[in-house]
Amino acid sequence: MSSNPPLVARVSPDLKAGPPSGLYDYLIPEKLRELIRLGQRVVVPFGRRQVFAFVVELLEDSPIAELRPLERIRDEEPLLLPHQISLAQWIAGHYLCPLPEVLRAMIPPALRTGKATSRRRVTAKAGGAAAEVAESTARLDLTEKQEEVFSPIRDAITWSKAEEFLLFGVTGSGKTEVYLAAIKAALAQGRGAIVLVPEISLTPQTEKRFAVHFPGIVAVLHSGLTVAERGREWRRVRSGQAKVVVGSRSAVFAPMGNPGVVIVDEEDSSSYKQYDAIPRYHAADVARHLGRILSVPVVLGSATPRLEVYRQAVADKGLRLLRMPHRFAGRPLPPVEVVDLREELASGNRSPFSRRLSQLVTETLLEGGQGILFLNRRGTSSVVLCRSCGEALGCPNCSVSLTLHFQGRVCTCHYCDHQLALPEECPSCGSKLLRALGAGTERVEAEARELWPGAKILRMDRDTVGHRDAHREIYEAFVRRDADLLIGTQMVAKGWDLPGVRLVGIVNADIALHFPDFRAAEKTFSLLTQVAGRAGRGDEPAQVILQTYSPEHPVVELASAHDYEAFAELELEARRQLRFPPFTRLLVLTRSDASDGTARQQAEGEAIRLRHLLEGTSVEVLGPSPAFIPRLRSLYRWQLTIRGVRLEAVRPHLPEGRGWSVDIDPV
Repeated sequence: MSSNPPLVARVSPDLKAGPPSGLYDYLIPEKLRELIRLGQRVVVPFGRRQVFAFVVELLEDSPIAELRPLERIRDEEPLLLPHQISLAQWIAGHYLCPLPEVLRAMIPPALRTGKATSRRRVTAKAGGAAAEVAESTARLDLTEKQEEVFSPIRDAITWSKAEEFLLFGVTGSGKTEVYLAAIKAALAQGRGAIVLVPEISLTPQTEKRFAVHFPGIVAVLHSGLTVAERGREWRRVRSGQAKVVVGSRSAVFAPMGNPGVVIVDEEDSSSYKQYDAIPRYHAADVARHLGRILSVPVVLGSATPRLEVYRQAVADKGLRLLRMPHRFAGRPLPPVEVVDLREELASGNRSPFSRRLSQLVTETLLEGGQGILFLNRRGTSSVVLCRSCGEALGCPNCSVSLTLHFQGRVCTCHYCDHQLALPEECPSCGSKLLRALGAGTERVEAEARELWPGAKILRMDRDTVGHRDAHREIYEAFVRRDADLLIGTQMVAKGWDLPGVRLVGIVNADIALHFPDFRAAEKTFSLLTQVAGRAGRGDEPAQVILQTYSPEHPVVELASAHDYEAFAELELEARRQLRFPPFTRLLVLTRSDASDGTARQQAEGEAIRLRHLLEGTSVEVLGPSPAFIPRLRSLYRWQLTIRGVRLEAVRPHLPEGRGWSVDIDPV
C-alpha cells in the first residue's frame, strides 16, 4: 500500500447475527482519512440504522462501485490491536466461523456497548496506578534442572523467536518456577506475558503467587468477573499498566501490545476448548498461533500433555520437548494403591468408601493431615429410577437423566437447568418405588460427615462455587488448614499446590473410562494422574487410593505407576489403527431443529450431498447419527462426522445458516 491516506475502510459490524462474511466496505470521508486506524470502532450506516463496526482493513480501492461513507470514528484509541485482527482472521478461517463473532469474543461487553473509556482517562488512570507499583523482593532460585529447561526458553525470549516448547514435567516438578523465570525474562526486555490456566478455580492461587513476584502489574481475566471488572482489567492491560495477564481460556485475547512470552499451563485440559458457543476455538492452539504472529515463544506445560501435542514434540515437528521427570527437591511421587470395588460389593459394602480408604482417612485425620476425596460427578445421585417400570426421571428439554441434589430434594438438568421437585411416585406408572442410583459429590460429602463427624469438610463443585470469590474462599480456607477434607470434582484435580495433603482418595475411577468417546482413555488417565499428583507435595509421606471396578484396565495400571510415556505409546498405536487423531482430523457438523424428523432429514440430505462432492478424495463422511445428547434445550440434534488428514477440500462445501453448527477438532 502507498503512503497516501486510505480511501476505503473494510469493517466488521458489531451485530449478533449477520451474513456469513460479515465484512463491508465504506468510503472514508476526507476529513477522517488522516485519523482512521486499524482496530478503531466507527459508526456506519447499515440498512436504515447506524451501528458500531470495527475497522479490519484499510484499502485504496474497493471492488464495489458505489460506497456509502462511514459516519464517524467512535473511539480515537483502537479497541483492537493489529495482531488481534490477524489472530481473529486466522480463527475465523481455521474454525470456520464468521469474523464478527470472533471480534465480539475478543472485546468485553462493557466496551462493545459504547461505554469505552477515552484515551485521556485511561492514560491518567494508568499513570496514577503505575506510581503505586513497589519492586518485587521475592527471590526465584532455580534448581539445576529448572535452569536447564529454562535456558532455551530464555534464549527465545531474548531474541524474540517464535519457538514453541512442551514443558513435560511430572506433577510437583516445579514447572511454575520456570514460568515465573520466563515472565521475569520478558519483563527485563520491556515486554509483557500472557499466562493461561485451565480452570477459574486455579486463578486465585496463580494470581496470588504471581502478585508476589510482580506486584501491581498483574491483571486477571476470566468469565467469573463482573462486566465492570472485566472492562477494568481489559483497560489496565490495553493501557500498559498491567504487564502480566493471568486468566482462563478467553485471556488469550488480552489486548497486550508487546508480549514477550505466552504460557499455557495444564495444556491438556479440555476446558481450553470452547464447544458451546461461537467461535469454537481451542485456546492452547490459538496461543500457539498468537506466538507465530508476534514472533514470541510459547510454552505449553503439562504432566499429561494431549497426545497430539506429545507426538508432535517427540517427533520434533515444530515443538521442542523439555523434560522434568522428577519432583522438586527429590520428593517421590505418591504410591498408588488400587482397590477393587467388586470385592467391596461382594463383602456387602455399599458405601462410596472402601474399607481401606475409610481406614486411611481416619488415620490421616487423627495424625492432623489433610485429605482430598475426588469424584468427577456432582449431585447426590446421577439418576432416579423407578424399580417398577424401569423409567428414569428425565429432562423434558434434553435427552438426559435428571441429577438428584440433596439440597431441597430437587432433580436438576445440568444442561438446561430445568428443575423438578423429587416426586413421591413415578410419573410414568405411578409406582412409589423410586430409587436414587449413582453417587455424586453431595452424597460423598453427606456420608463423610456421618463417618467423621469431627472433621471440617469443604466441597468444591459447580454447585458450591456459584457466588463470586467462592473459588478463592475454598482454596484459601484449605491452605490455612481450616478444613481437614476437601471433596471435589475435576476443579481440584489440577494445578493446586497443597503441601498439607497426605491422602488422596479417588472414589470412582471408572466414571469417564467407559464413555463412548475415543478420547475416554486419555481423559481418564490425565485426570487420575493429575488428582493423584495433589498428594505428597510437602515433606510428609503421602498415599493415593484409587477405587475402581476395572483394576486390570491398562489406564488404571499405568496411571497407578505414573507412567505417561507407556500410556502414550499404547494409546497412540490404538489411535493409529482406528484412524483417529492425531493420525487424522475430525470435523463435526450438527443439525438442530425443534422437529426430530426435520433435523434427521436435513442431516441425511447433507450427507448425500457431501459424499457426492467429496467422491474421489481421502475424506470420509460418517453418519448421520443422533448426537450424544440427541435432544438439548428442546432442540433435536443429528450429526455428521467428517474425517480426513486434510479438511481444506471440505470447507467450501459446508452448509451455512440457522440450524447448522461446525466444530473443528472437537473435544
